[in-house]
Amino acid sequence: MIMEREEYTRLIEEMNLLKERLAGKDQEIEDLKTTNLFLGTIFDGISEEIMVLDRDFNINDVNKTFLRRYGLKKANILGRKCYEIKERSSVPCDLEGGSCPLERAIKTGERIEITHSHEDNKGDMKEHFIIMYPLRSGRTRIKYFVEIARDVTEYRQLIRGYQASEKRFRAILDTATNAVISIDEDQRIILFNNAAQRIFGYSREEVLGESLNLIIPPGYGDHQEYVQRFLERRESSIIGKTISRTALRKNGEEFPIELSLSLLEMEGKITFTAIIRDVSEQKKLETKLLHSERLAAVGHAVAHVAHEIKNPLMIMGGFSNQIKKTLNDDKDIQKIDLILDEVRRLENLVANLGDFTRKYSLVKRPADVNSVIKDVVNIMAGAHSQGKYHFNKLLSPDVEEINCDPDKLKQVFINIISNGLEAMSEGGTITVSTNRIPQGIEVRINDEGIGITYKDLEHIFEPFYTTRERGSGLGLSISYKIIEAHDGDISAFSSPGRGTTFILRLPAN
Repeated sequence: MIMEREEYTRLIEEMNLLKERLAGKDQEIEDLKTTNLFLGTIFDGISEEIMVLDRDFNINDVNKTFLRRYGLKKANILGRKCYEIKERSSVPCDLEGGSCPLERAIKTGERIEITHSHEDNKGDMKEHFIIMYPLRSGRTRIKYFVEIARDVTEYRQLIRGYQASEKRFRAILDTATNAVISIDEDQRIILFNNAAQRIFGYSREEVLGESLNLIIPPGYGDHQEYVQRFLERRESSIIGKTISRTALRKNGEEFPIELSLSLLEMEGKITFTAIIRDVSEQKKLETKLLHSERLAAVGHAVAHVAHEIKNPLMIMGGFSNQIKKTLNDDKDIQKIDLILDEVRRLENLVANLGDFTRKYSLVKRPADVNSVIKDVVNIMAGAHSQGKYHFNKLLSPDVEEINCDPDKLKQVFINIISNGLEAMSEGGTITVSTNRIPQGIEVRINDEGIGITYKDLEHIFEPFYTTRERGSGLGLSISYKIIEAHDGDISAFSSPGRGTTFILRLPAN
């Protein structure tokens, strides 16, 4: 009886233990159900299409997004080939000329990403971004793969629309004749179109990220103060207006511009955009017209004055020479010589006045401008052979003979080179170059002198305008008339301390 009781007690204990274990299993089952429900909710709630495949392209599971897209029920999909459902094909697909993402994932064992275009069940073209994930389980052979597909049709259309819009904008920007330059709040250049490259002489790569001071130095405008004031107070006095400024080319040439400014504020950042027009040619035409009007007005008066002065000078010179012959005292002779020097200076001035007022009658003949320049440089080099000055000739062999008056051109070249030598009091190099251009030939004469301010540069071809102490102000004016008589063009660019370059363009025959 005692043994039976002990066995009964042990049996009860084992049954209780088994009951506890079964209760634990029930809890595990409930936990698994909860987890599966949670994962299933996530699986079906994801907005991307999800498909679980095996190595034989069989569909093992899909989420609700996938079912909605294809309008099918899960029972009609499971166990079927993925390409039958997605591509309505009897063989695996060959996407965009490459292998199927599942085939690639099986082969590499790695995650695969592709973009795929195809027609949906309504016949509309759709683009999908597809990711194929291998499902690894330890070191065993990969059995299952998960494909996640996102419809990126609208996104791609937006991107293409943006790219097309940007392309149109870039085409408009790069075909614009005016410079378009944008700067950020730090006045760093962030946009520099083709016209800006042509006008300023810098490549886009040279200026992007650089300060605006590179092309419009602080002394040339108040842009720094304006930008700072706007950022501090949000006050604008020139937005939408056209203002005149002086800018600086890469070669150091100052030139006039007209500038209109706009701004764009996005996400708290401000971008300033300037549309800049190079008005050099306009200013040249205005100056040329003004110059011609002044020449016409001054010419008549000068001709009369020259005529009135010429005769008294002849009398003064003649009598001074006669008086000199009667003198024995050296001091008196020096005084007479001083009078004669001034008479000769005035006679030269009168001669120049005659050249200035005279309508040039050119003696034209076919001539090689390179040869004329060589003669002039040899003359000037011989007259300044002390080694202080150097002369450099860069003469293009492509320059052809033109119909011109070589003696008058020689006068122009000598005048410009002489001015350049005077501007180089400490010595330097005169460079004369020639080039063939579509209209004819171009001659450039460059010195390394003190340069000319932009204000003076506007007037250097006007009669009697000079920056030199003893200059008559007629040399360049006469040179201008000679080149004009050749139906040519003469201009200059310079800046203080950077030398001066004269550009002469002469037409072909």
